[in-house]
Amino acid sequence: MTRQFVKPDGVIGRFGVVKLWPKVKAAEDENIARLKLTAKSLGLECVEITPDGRLLESPHTRQTQADLDFVIHLHFETPKAYDVFSFVALWNPLQFYFDWGYRRFSPHLLTHDDFISCSSTWTDDHVRRLVAHDPTRLPAELTMYHSLSEPILEPTLGEKVIFYAGINWERLGKKKGRHQELLDRIDRAGNLRIYGPKIFQGVNVWEGYASYVGPIPFDGVTAVREISKCGIGLVLSSDAHKQSELMSNRLFESLAAGAVVIADENPFARKFFGDTLLYIDASLPTGEAFDQITAHINWIKAHPAEALELARKSQRIFVEQFALDISLSNIYLRLHSRQQQLQQLYAPADENLPVDLLLLMPEYDPAVLDRHLQSVRTQRHKGIRPVLVADAHDLTKFETDIADHLQRSGLRISTRAVAVFDRGADGRIIRRRRMGQVLQELIDGLPAESLFCLVAPDEELFAEHVQSLAGALTRSDGAQMAFSDIVYQHQNDGTTYHDVQHRLELTEYQINRPLGFARFLFRRSALDATLNSALPYVDFKAVALLASALEHRTPSTRASMIADIQSSFNLGLKPNEIFEREVMRDYCPALKLWGNSIDAAVRDQLEQLEPSSLSLKRLSDMNRTEIAVDLAHSVPVPGFIRRLMFWAYRAWLHRGK
Repeated sequence: MTRQFVKPDGVIGRFGVVKLWPKVKAAEDENIARLKLTAKSLGLECVEITPDGRLLESPHTRQTQADLDFVIHLHFETPKAYDVFSFVALWNPLQFYFDWGYRRFSPHLLTHDDFISCSSTWTDDHVRRLVAHDPTRLPAELTMYHSLSEPILEPTLGEKVIFYAGINWERLGKKKGRHQELLDRIDRAGNLRIYGPKIFQGVNVWEGYASYVGPIPFDGVTAVREISKCGIGLVLSSDAHKQSELMSNRLFESLAAGAVVIADENPFARKFFGDTLLYIDASLPTGEAFDQITAHINWIKAHPAEALELARKSQRIFVEQFALDISLSNIYLRLHSRQQQLQQLYAPADENLPVDLLLLMPEYDPAVLDRHLQSVRTQRHKGIRPVLVADAHDLTKFETDIADHLQRSGLRISTRAVAVFDRGADGRIIRRRRMGQVLQELIDGLPAESLFCLVAPDEELFAEHVQSLAGALTRSDGAQMAFSDIVYQHQNDGTTYHDVQHRLELTEYQINRPLGFARFLFRRSALDATLNSALPYVDFKAVALLASALEHRTPSTRASMIADIQSSFNLGLKPNEIFEREVMRDYCPALKLWGNSIDAAVRDQLEQLEPSSLSLKRLSDMNRTEIAVDLAHSVPVPGFIRRLMFWAYRAWLHRGK
């Protein structure tokens, strides 16, 4: 059942949803199937994409703002890594962030453009805390639930038995499942139908259950029809879901099926559905909880008319407030106004403010040139003045190819020649010049009033990048430089991974965590004339020295660019760490330069510690948990295997609780 919907003017009518784990079937697949069905019923299209924005199906093209109206991200595991307006659904209990690594994953939420609430105060307040002191952000306003819009079936008592579905993850750890004792009792009483995969990861997860029926396809509709046949939906929540007042798929599936719902003490159910549901206290001893369920089943059988009336009332609430088509149509109807509202918060007052965008191409590479052109094409800031910066020899040798690229792009881009290499009279390369030499030459050629942003050949800019940097720089009194967060990208065994960095590590150097070039928007007038005594002498520290020379910095608070840490450009910068650190220390004496950004005071304290003080046994549970999480994330394994590792870890972490 869907309502009348008219697609707003100016939208494409197509949106994406990120599928994180293509090799494993999970609840997210059911949610995606339902999004697709609902979109189709509204005259829209929902497509599945990978975390880096490529179509999951052939031709696997990278999606842009020209292809999709927005993307919905259902999980916090990966940051936004595509140049399309993105929503992240606040569907995960707060405890999951702690189980996976709170400080590692909470920042992922802030890489997205907006948030979708699930009416959980806990998860909404999580975001409100993260954005509390950022005037360019807004908390969640739009809503979407683990819901569906079809089929909506006529209320029925069916066979008057309980429907239960799951994978029984805890069996993978050879221990009793979360609700196993309670399910054992209902199974023996003959009032249960269990659905889900029989064999998972080589384990018979439902072994010993007489009520086990079989698997259900993740097609968005079959589960609802099976619940309708059973007539009673058992909705049990994890402790984490109860704490965060979040409800899973099962409640909404049961309501759509027209079944009578028996729910546990999750506050969400009581808050929104009141006495239209039947309740049990799952925190009671198993026998008492089982007695409550038995009493409800007996009441349903003895009072079928009243039970059906409960099902009708609860279904009516669901259809009027929580059906998926309500949420999706509302997102579309409010999309443009919400985007404009958010954009006004971070954009500069003058949308035509001139910004020199210096696109570095040290060596001619058509792929690099195309990447730069796409970064220019997508920028929303109207005042950008893009300049392709290339080696003078390449600009002559590849003049025709470069001109063809620029002409086909339809963009107004000028070119500038610099000496990237020292060459012999015959044009033969003798050596690559230090990056600081190249940048000094560029800076010397800029007008004093210039605002400039350098874009390295391995970097990709999102649409709001220059806009948000210019806004941050002009809003902050006396700011000499604005900086963004950065998303690192790398590949391993054919899988692309992303990691967000929000700190400025000006004194460190790690080959897999480069500082980044395009993160910064500089005021040319703030750079002292003495810069040329230091900048030409550094290579991999060139941008770090530029940023360090300007003390008044302001963040854009947006991860609006991607850097490929495996690019030949990044790997080609050869660190002479000692020499370059000393040059930086000379020019920026206020910097603390010892090892990995640890100043002398901290170093002295570390050296005075007894060896036993560093023992894992001396650490708190929380510290050990954080170390375990970081170690787990350092292992290069496929995402779906990592997810299984964390499920097993979470089960172990909460054992006995």
